[in-house]
Amino acid sequence: MSHDMSSFDYNAARQLNDTRSNGEHLETDRPEARIGPNAVIQTLRALADLEGPGPRDAIVRQLAIESTQLAAMVPERLFIALIRAVREQLPASRSEAVLRLAGSYTARYVAAHRIPGLFRGLLARLPTRLGIPLLLAAFRRHAWTFAGSGRFGVEGGYPGTLVLQHCPTCRHGRGHGPAGAYYEAAFEGLLHIVDPRIRVREVRCRSVGDPSCQFAIVANGAARHGETSCVSF
Repeated sequence: MSHDMSSFDYNAARQLNDTRSNGEHLETDRPEARIGPNAVIQTLRALADLEGPGPRDAIVRQLAIESTQLAAMVPERLFIALIRAVREQLPASRSEAVLRLAGSYTARYVAAHRIPGLFRGLLARLPTRLGIPLLLAAFRRHAWTFAGSGRFGVEGGYPGTLVLQHCPTCRHGRGHGPAGAYYEAAFEGLLHIVDPRIRVREVRCRSVGDPSCQFAIVANGAARHGETSCVSF
C-alpha cells in the first residue's frame, strides 16, 4: 500500500481520534507500552507547519504511518521512531522547535477535547494555589496516556516539579542539551488552563545524563485573588 499523503490524512486521523472514549485505557493483553495518538498526530502537524509538507510526507513514507493507526492508543515505539526521524532530518534547533510546537498543539487538543468544560471552568476560577495541584492530580491519573513506558510524578512543594523517568523524547537525544521540548510545551499549555502566566521549564534531562527529566513549574506572577505565589526549587 502507498504511504504518501493520500493514504495518511491528518484530518481523518484527528476525526478518528475524536471518537475515542475518554475512559479508554491500555489494552491489558498487550505488554507493549502505548501512548496517546496525539503525540504522533500533532508532531506530524507541527512538522508540516514549520518545515512544509515535504519533510512530513517523507517521514510518513519512511515510517509507513497510516491514519487508521491513529484512531486509538499507539505503540510508544512509533512516537519514538517519529522523534528520531525528525531529529535526523533537521538540525537540533529546528527539530526541537517542531517538538515544542507539537507539545503546544497536543495541549490545545487535550484541553478542548479531553478535559470536561466544567472542570476547565473550575480551574480557571480557582486561586492558582488550588488550581495547580488539582490539575496535577489529573496529570497523575492520566499519565498512562502520555508517559508510555516512563513513570510520571510530582515532587516538591507548591507549585511543584514534574518528573518524567524514561521520557520518550529524551531517551535518544543528541546529548547537546535538554530534549524535552515536547513535554515542556504540553505541560505548560495545559497549566495555562489555570493561568496563562504559568511557565514550565525543563531543568534536568536524561539526554544529558540526568537520571530523569524534571520540569519546574514557575508560578511567579500567576497569583490571583490576593494570594502570594512562590516557587520551591
